Amino acid sequence: MNVSQSLRVLALGACASLALTACAGGAATQSGSKDGSHVTIGLTYIPNVQFAPVYVADAQGTYNDAGISATIRHHGSHEGFFTALLAGEEDVVIASGDEAAVAASQGLDIVSIGQYYATYPGTVIVPESSDITTLADLKGKTVGIPGEHGANYYATRSAMQSAGLAEADVTIAPIGYTQQAAIASGQVDAVVGFTNNDAVQMRLAGLEIREIALDPSTPLVSASIITTHKWAEEHPEQARAVVKATTDAMNAIAADPQIAIDATKKWDDSLVSEDSLAAANAVLAATVPLWVGESGQASGAQDLNKWAQMVTFLGTLGELEGSVDPAMIATNDYVTQGEAQSSAS
Repeated sequence: MNVSQSLRVLALGACASLALTACAGGAATQSGSKDGSHVTIGLTYIPNVQFAPVYVADAQGTYNDAGISATIRHHGSHEGFFTALLAGEEDVVIASGDEAAVAASQGLDIVSIGQYYATYPGTVIVPESSDITTLADLKGKTVGIPGEHGANYYATRSAMQSAGLAEADVTIAPIGYTQQAAIASGQVDAVVGFTNNDAVQMRLAGLEIREIALDPSTPLVSASIITTHKWAEEHPEQARAVVKATTDAMNAIAADPQIAIDATKKWDDSLVSEDSLAAANAVLAATVPLWVGESGQASGAQDLNKWAQMVTFLGTLGELEGSVDPAMIATNDYVTQGEAQSSAS
């Protein structure tokens, strides 16, 4: 959960975005099974409604119906994105595609087998009164991000690239995870955050803000269903079951959002007050469109061309430590036949 996260302040500002960092205890709970194969699913930060497809698939028996017994595991506060996966303590993990590509460039056995977010959640956030109305208007401005690394940084550089801006045209200011305070105080002209987290939290806090969307062609992949080649090749049916059941849960949530709140309550014990429930519903409303994308129907199928574009983009930023073959880090082979529709397969 960059899976990448992908992956800081979430419900109250402690985690920045899904699959971008790990900042929670390593609690795990196993569901019941009807003679299914065991699969441990890793989630990369504190329990949150953004992980509702996994919670719902577990709570409603969708994983069991697909023939697997699921253990859901939230990472520890100082655990790496893929540490447990590569150690064999997890079988799959929800994490960001960009972090997966960086990990693969280090020679690690990483492959994405399914889409989690169909739409990239990065967004530029400015005060409502700002004269910044387009990405090109960032020229000469100061943009706050947590640091010059990870998803926020990649999204910032992509925004600049799509607007035709050079590095010298924008001042990128590392401000830690203080985007809300930085915007409220006027410390920066804009921040780059996530539409289903930072923007939601700012509005809940009463800040009057506007979002400037990134170009739809942004060469970045966000939250994905990640595993290793070794596990996927040895457990193809389980891999397909994880992708299909998680995807089916996304569509079920889109049809009935309340099931996401109900399933998340088992994991997020803060969902007891009216305010926390309102915040969770706001995050959920902003997250459902990321799951289902423009088609309105989640399929699990990945845009393999986008993965290839991302590898090239990250290479131009100097983020890759070695060569990466895009065809080796993302595949639709484990998406249910008939649902895998990509322009590159």
